[in-house]
Amino acid sequence: MKSQKWILLALLVVPWFSLPLLGKKAFKRFLPTAIFMCTFTKALDYYGEKKNWWKFYKGIGPINSMNFMNFGPYLITSLWMLKFTFGRFPLYIMTNSILHMLFIFAGIKPVKNFEIFSLENLSKTKYLGINFIRAMILYAFQTISEPALTRKKLFYKKPFYKRFL
Repeated sequence: MKSQKWILLALLVVPWFSLPLLGKKAFKRFLPTAIFMCTFTKALDYYGEKKNWWKFYKGIGPINSMNFMNFGPYLITSLWMLKFTFGRFPLYIMTNSILHMLFIFAGIKPVKNFEIFSLENLSKTKYLGINFIRAMILYAFQTISEPALTRKKLFYKKPFYKRFL
């Protein structure tokens, strides 16, 4: 039980050490979307727990174990994913899918062994589908929250004669 507390604290703290490498501009740009997704994920976690899709173990104090994952690796990974792939949707889909498949098919067992969470009445394939939908919502929210950039990329086109100059 004592090792679980250290793992939970490490899950919460260690990802934040990469934040200075992210850059101040990217942090400010993508933080609202990452916070939105953490809030959305928390609501989804609550719903999934009521439907008995997954089980979260006791964390530290009143905080359950999923909050450590949500505000540690998930928040920081969302920031990094958006920094490297936003504006290049196919790259985003491919990278996010690979990352989710690695977690689901290789990382679920250690997460269950350390009593962070476990899938109960939900298959790994369905969980992958839920993660794919969350990834689409993340990208869509960032696209909506950046209207100037989106408008420029989607609607601004050079006149035909200037495309070849």
